[in-house]
Amino acid sequence: MSKKLLKKAKKAAKSVTSSAKEAVSSAKSSARSHIESLSKTRRDAAVMWGMIEKGNHSEAEIKEICKEKGFTQLLGEL
Repeated sequence: MSKKLLKKAKKAAKSVTSSAKEAVSSAKSSARSHIESLSKTRRDAAVMWGMIEKGNHSEAEIKEICKEKGFTQLLGEL
């Protein structure tokens, strides 16, 4: 009986860790995707999205562009 309980506990622990890993990976969001999602509702994000949409910019470059344009609120969210 105790072996069955131990197996169930191990299986439950594995499922919890795998779901936690999935949640963490989905929570990781790049600056590019964050700006894209905000571009439909905010003007500063729409301007930024227009600038980076077709380019291949790193996250550091995107933050630098935000800083140059004066989008401090958007920069704070990244």
